[in-house]
Amino acid sequence: MAPKGSIVVGEQLRTLDPTPRGVVTLDLEALSRHVAILGTTGSGKSTCAAMIARELGALGKAVVVLDRTGEYVELLRSAAPAVLTPGSDFAISPFDPRGKFDHERTDEWISLLEHYSRVSFGVGLSPLQNRVLRDALESYFHGTQRPLPVRELVRRLQEAEDELFKLRGWVESIEALVSKLWPLTHGAIGRTLDAQGGGFETTSLFGAGVKVVDLSGLPDDRAKNMLSQLLLKEVYEETRKRGRTEALRLVMVIDEAQNLAPVLKDYTSIPERCAMELRKYGFSLVVCASRPSLLSQNVIANSNTLICHMLNNETDLEAAAGFFVGSNVKDSLRRLPVGVGMLQVNHPEPKDAVRVRIGTDGQRKNVLGDLVVGAFRDQRHRAAEAFRPG
Repeated sequence: MAPKGSIVVGEQLRTLDPTPRGVVTLDLEALSRHVAILGTTGSGKSTCAAMIARELGALGKAVVVLDRTGEYVELLRSAAPAVLTPGSDFAISPFDPRGKFDHERTDEWISLLEHYSRVSFGVGLSPLQNRVLRDALESYFHGTQRPLPVRELVRRLQEAEDELFKLRGWVESIEALVSKLWPLTHGAIGRTLDAQGGGFETTSLFGAGVKVVDLSGLPDDRAKNMLSQLLLKEVYEETRKRGRTEALRLVMVIDEAQNLAPVLKDYTSIPERCAMELRKYGFSLVVCASRPSLLSQNVIANSNTLICHMLNNETDLEAAAGFFVGSNVKDSLRRLPVGVGMLQVNHPEPKDAVRVRIGTDGQRKNVLGDLVVGAFRDQRHRAAEAFRPG
């Protein structure tokens, strides 16, 4: 049982003895300073994130999971999460003036498209593309306050392309912009971004309990990136609007976070801004990444709780080990079995990393089911036999 104001994350393991030393807990105050969960595919990081989400939801905290693969819907089934399915029961417009349109709103929309372009295509918007977008947006909202569908924005850009075909460089620039936006106009992502009033309210994410945004039905990473960035932007604005607080107001779990906060020169992603600016507003970020070397080091550096599962790539090992106290961590990370991680909490000051089996038997049963719990017990029994004198 965790002390008040904390959650249980697992059981501490001795180096050579498989018998747990005792449960490991995390204070909510430490969690409010962000968490990075690292590890190769299949090492246990998603299970770890799901357990944290489930424990926080049980305490009545607001938890939102951006689930790129759909596995959290299953992992959190026992927590009875609210599942938001884009294109089915969930729609949100990226260009909604909400009754107020001004140049500042245009800047925010262009900034969102800049982030989408950077993360999905590796390059930002050119000055010319910025200008064309501004003209198209302001022209549309000159006579209406209704949200602008992405397909209508694409149509207006194509009209501008036809009108400016004689100007050197303009057609190529607009066509490149249209090519980036076109994948967002059809299928599940097209239906999701085509909210024409009465759609999704960001404030609903701040209610108690776990919500999973199931992105697995979207066609590709570009669509998942756009919707994730849009939701993060909405949450960022709503969190700041609510003012500062010492309480844990909202926890956002980002699966495969290297897709949204990649290592790009001279670029600060939306998750990075959230990590750096929202802690005093009660916002906590829990990022999961299978490739730490591809995740912005700024995000990891701003995470005061680190949980690293097994890594087998030298570049990833270097990227992760540099954030841990101690000289032998790199070799330890390479040898971790599935479901075990190195945990380091840097709050209120850095502590030595400890070896932790993620979850107790009860937690694993809730998240993974009886079959997997039995496998954990068998694994523990075999390890105990191996260390028993012959």
